[in-house]
Amino acid sequence: MLNGDDKKKLIYYTPDNLNGLIKTMNTCRSYRLCFDDLNSVDILDRSPLKTPLTKAIYPGYITELSALKRSERFFEIGPELRINELLKKGATVLPPILIRALTECGTPNVRNILTIGGLICAPKIRNSVFAALSILNAKVEIISYTTANLRFLVPIQQLFKEEGLSLLPGEMIIKIRIPYEEYDVDYYNEIQDKGTVITFVGTASTFRGTISVCKFAIGNWGDDIIREVEIENGLVEQKLPIPEKIIEGWSEKFASMFTEKYTSFSPYVQKSLINMFNEFLSRL
Repeated sequence: MLNGDDKKKLIYYTPDNLNGLIKTMNTCRSYRLCFDDLNSVDILDRSPLKTPLTKAIYPGYITELSALKRSERFFEIGPELRINELLKKGATVLPPILIRALTECGTPNVRNILTIGGLICAPKIRNSVFAALSILNAKVEIISYTTANLRFLVPIQQLFKEEGLSLLPGEMIIKIRIPYEEYDVDYYNEIQDKGTVITFVGTASTFRGTISVCKFAIGNWGDDIIREVEIENGLVEQKLPIPEKIIEGWSEKFASMFTEKYTSFSPYVQKSLINMFNEFLSRL
């Protein structure tokens, strides 16, 4: 295969399963791992190639990396599954809050190109999808070809350390795992402030007139996903419908976050998020 105008031979491997991929990566340490355009992007750091690509490993034929599977306990999503394809395959099985978040991530043309793995691994565009996966207790399965084919699961919240992706050299995500649970309430809302999209996602389950599960998160493009587990746990076992005075009390607790920890939000954003929190509680 010719490599652009340089007319150099492009040597590449196309393993058809994960074991073959790991073996090839371990044997061919000087090869670049590329998913899409073999001539332009280094998948290891998502940057343009500085030198012409002559050696590559292309895992696009590994079906496990672009599959959606469901077992009795989990949904498992391959990282190379494109967003529109994921929406099509998961329309009737995936949690509604995730479907809504995926639908909101860009135009149809963007969703035809963007993969779920690429979306969650981009430090600067963590958004409502990342927040939705967080409250769904999603984990990513990581494999390393440098440590005896080690596989391990990591909560999605731990995928980043400060501003950078926490994957080490030789590691790659091979699966996104979501526990199978049924929820009675799903809430999604968003606002824009100075070109930044800020989302509030929430989900809850009820049992015999009380809240059994309550989870919510704020997604702010480029920043950490905000979770307040103390408030979530405090709402568990609350009888329904929630009295107005109880909602007011939790609303004050929620509002105090912005003066104690999240001071970067503008007054407009703070007020909007408080209203979203109140609306979420009123739907329980």
